[in-house]
Amino acid sequence: MIKQRNALALVGLLATAAPATENIVVGGSGGGATWQEAAAAAPVIDFSGRAGWIQPRRVAANANIAAGILERGGRVTSPNAQAVLRLTSNVLEERLHSMVDGDPNTAFEAKDVVATGILLVVDLGARFGVNHIRFFPRQAFKSDFMKGYVLSVNDGAFGADIVAASADKLPDKTLLTVMAQDGSNSRDTIDVRFPLQYVRYIRLESTQRFNWEIDELEIFGSGFVPEADYLSEVFDLEQDALWGRLHWATEQVGLPQRSRLILRTRSGSSPAPDDEPDSWSPWSTPYRNSGEPILSPAPRRYFQFSMAFESDGLEDGMAVDSLAFEVFRPALAQAIVGEIWPQEVPVGVDTSFVYTIEVTSARGFDRLEIDTPAPVRALRELRVDGQAIAFSEELGAKGLRVSFVRQTGDLALQAIFDTAVLRYETVFTGRLLDTSRAGALPQAIESGNAAPGFAGDDLSVRVPLQGQRLVHRVSATPVLFTPNGDGINDYTTISYDLLYLTGQAPVALRIYDLAGHPVAKLPVAGSGSGRFLHPWDGRDAQGALLLPGVYILQVEVETDSGTERSSSAVAIAY
Repeated sequence: MIKQRNALALVGLLATAAPATENIVVGGSGGGATWQEAAAAAPVIDFSGRAGWIQPRRVAANANIAAGILERGGRVTSPNAQAVLRLTSNVLEERLHSMVDGDPNTAFEAKDVVATGILLVVDLGARFGVNHIRFFPRQAFKSDFMKGYVLSVNDGAFGADIVAASADKLPDKTLLTVMAQDGSNSRDTIDVRFPLQYVRYIRLESTQRFNWEIDELEIFGSGFVPEADYLSEVFDLEQDALWGRLHWATEQVGLPQRSRLILRTRSGSSPAPDDEPDSWSPWSTPYRNSGEPILSPAPRRYFQFSMAFESDGLEDGMAVDSLAFEVFRPALAQAIVGEIWPQEVPVGVDTSFVYTIEVTSARGFDRLEIDTPAPVRALRELRVDGQAIAFSEELGAKGLRVSFVRQTGDLALQAIFDTAVLRYETVFTGRLLDTSRAGALPQAIESGNAAPGFAGDDLSVRVPLQGQRLVHRVSATPVLFTPNGDGINDYTTISYDLLYLTGQAPVALRIYDLAGHPVAKLPVAGSGSGRFLHPWDGRDAQGALLLPGVYILQVEVETDSGTERSSSAVAIAY
């Protein structure tokens, strides 16, 4: 865990006596923590290939992949050698490890035994591009080579679910592909070459009774590993902090579309997420673009991030220069809990809502922001501890912004406003801000029992489960768009509401020409109730731009009671 007293020397902080937004940096050349210093686990991450950067391990020519198997969590084992050779488990482990220790004086020996079929199984600890495997005895025992063998491999993907469910977490014979076999081998060095392919597991079976040994098992290949994970240490901010934005810088090697970085965060109130999981949030959904707000809950004292590197090609990979996350401390308040009333209203009907916020130990705030699914028609009143106070408001298309005299301490804040609910369950997210503190970050309002007189105890509003279609208000914004690549109106956003769904249901979003022929189908996952937005660039199923004209959007939902469809129009012009 990175303690803040250490982090001050490791990361770039805007350290001042007054509260300020701090930028905590990992990697790069800005004087922050190095990637290696900030790592809790990174078994196949390359820290040294490029100063200040990390990337998935890339196998160099003539580099022995077997070196480092144990350090990265791999294994060298045998399901039957202990019984055949009559060894203790400790001695067997030592001899097995001698095949990958690089020491010419140690070897795995199978001598003076009558049994055949000793099995050696190697787990590389990750998937690697491999095309060459060789093994040999010590120089002083060159005649003790393996006289008969079968060498098989598994790529780590085929049968992965079976391997994960098995007791030993290793593939059985049915999941292996034989790469070489010889029942009358006469070479002291067995050298097996094959087309470059992903390999994780290697199985070697002896098939003759003659004495044999293996000094070193060497494995060679090339390319990036297809999967690599980096888990940061837990960052300790030493007090509850608010999160700002997450920034990172990357560079792709090879074909950009063949490699990906999946970045997630979590936050907690204890230093050990594995020991106290209930005090930590789940991992966030992946971040798509640098500069996005951090999704993990705040205020929290502890913070952690993870990065998963994925590649579809041996020569394609992603490198990361640096990562930075913004924090603001101390937090605006010890706790901010809110609820809204009423919590069940008609769809699309303007309703007067009471939004109650209970604030504990506020250091000071002077602004309230509430996100709404439809424009706020009016802010009727703002109260502090039941007394109306003066305010100035901004009524936007998607929310309410209210400014007022700065408030501190323990208090109850109420905003009464009119808006409409457009979907089955809508969460009215909100936040408080202190505009008097330069660089201060907002603190989110968490759902809870802020108004004992109201039932519900959360910030969500629902509509009745009757009288409306499942698919509601299909539309495109803008209705007319011009996907000509000039950066203006190149996309339209297709939106629709799904109402009354109590669980996940299959959803399809298709686009038809006026003759009723399907021209495109946008990727849509199964969904529950909510409002959904999908950008469309005007291209058909083959990726070609459609001709100018009017097209029909159709959203289709399958439920136990049947299929429902709803449509709208969109136009393309150039």
